[in-house]
Amino acid sequence: MIRHVVLWRLLDELRSDANSVDMAGIKRNVASMCAQIPGLLRADIARVCQGTSDSVDLVLYSEFENWDALHGYEDHPLHLEFRRLIGPLRSERRVADYEV
Repeated sequence: MIRHVVLWRLLDELRSDANSVDMAGIKRNVASMCAQIPGLLRADIARVCQGTSDSVDLVLYSEFENWDALHGYEDHPLHLEFRRLIGPLRSERRVADYEV
């Protein structure tokens, strides 16, 4: 199994207002990916509740059957839609992929 973790820091103007990001829409998108992308076993996204100046603001945790499933996810239309939702909101992005 492959774990895929993505951490985002929001733009400064979005960081202080918990309602500045449509989390319900983002969560619907993630749920849609889980239901429709082959090999995506699990995905959860959350907004960090108690951030510090060093904290990220959004976290995506996902699990894939194998490396091929992760690579298929990268170009899947639902993932590309998700990237279009998140991209304009972020100032930083970090990714970690590892096998368990």
